[in-house]
Amino acid sequence: MNWNRTKTIFIITFLFLNIFLTWQLIDKNNSNQMNMIAQATIQEVLRDNNVRIDVELPEETISAGHVLGKTVPFSERQMSALSNQEAELVDGTTIISTLDEPVPLREGQFSQDLSQFLNSYVTNGNEYRFGRFDTEERQVLLQQTYEEKTAHAFEAEPLLLQLNEDGEIVGYQQSYYEFEPTGREREVLSSIKAIEVLLNAQYIGVNNTVTHVEFGYYSFYSPQGGAQVFAPMWRVTVEGETYLVHAINPEIQQLS
Repeated sequence: MNWNRTKTIFIITFLFLNIFLTWQLIDKNNSNQMNMIAQATIQEVLRDNNVRIDVELPEETISAGHVLGKTVPFSERQMSALSNQEAELVDGTTIISTLDEPVPLREGQFSQDLSQFLNSYVTNGNEYRFGRFDTEERQVLLQQTYEEKTAHAFEAEPLLLQLNEDGEIVGYQQSYYEFEPTGREREVLSSIKAIEVLLNAQYIGVNNTVTHVEFGYYSFYSPQGGAQVFAPMWRVTVEGETYLVHAINPEIQQLS
């Protein structure tokens, strides 16, 4: 074996490796600096237009993609585990339950009481998150979560709590989605970039205030065969109006 030649090859390989790693480090630093400059520019435009962001913006970089949600049947074991209620399974995928005793949702303790109810009475209850009230029907409507982010189903609430006149839970109706990624994940827009998209489209104007910014998944198509496709979105509320900014393709949809 020619040791001098082998040594030379190792030295050259080591030099190329160092050059490659150095290039990666420089490229990453340049990218970080460009992001900082871009954010500074956006902040300057917001300040010049007297636009207030009255909420703490999520700072983490998120990779995400579209998600397929399919309603799945409940098992006999899951049904038999339900206690302190009379539960009926409809079409294999919907639980309709009547509680043995009403469960109160105390004023000032709503979140705590709701969480305790979900963990005690509902299958996979920790995977549901409060969505909204329907005061006319005396209902609390909840959505499921995917990777700890709310997944808003199209024209549906997977969990519906029925209240009595005293605001106590007396029953519920539940369905359950299983989620799986569809397509590849990509780096999504940052929260400040989502605000910039709205600003450039003139949905945010002079002296406006941004009061809510949240990342989640949204479906906009009618369920077919119990399946829905959920897209990653930034939900932004400005002066009482709520907008969705697609986190990959910066399209805008107004909710209210």
